[in-house]
Amino acid sequence: MQDIVYEDLFSRTFGYLRQGGVSLTRDTALAALRLIEELLVSDSRDALERVVVELPRHLDISDISLPLPCPPVNRGSIGYWNGR
Repeated sequence: MQDIVYEDLFSRTFGYLRQGGVSLTRDTALAALRLIEELLVSDSRDALERVVVELPRHLDISDISLPLPCPPVNRGSIGYWNGR
């Protein structure tokens, strides 16, 4: 693997946890690091994809809530109607 892949692996793992609302305690960080270590030791070619799939199992996370891709659409007015 290249150096940038290692950096991506760490940043995506902890970004996934942070964006999912998981509190990053010492135990959570250690569990995430153990998973990363397992993937690196196994020399997995798809480590970036596997970390997201296996992380909830390692941390006993039921469902990480993902943010909405966009805000809900609401009807509004920008004041072009002149009332006639």
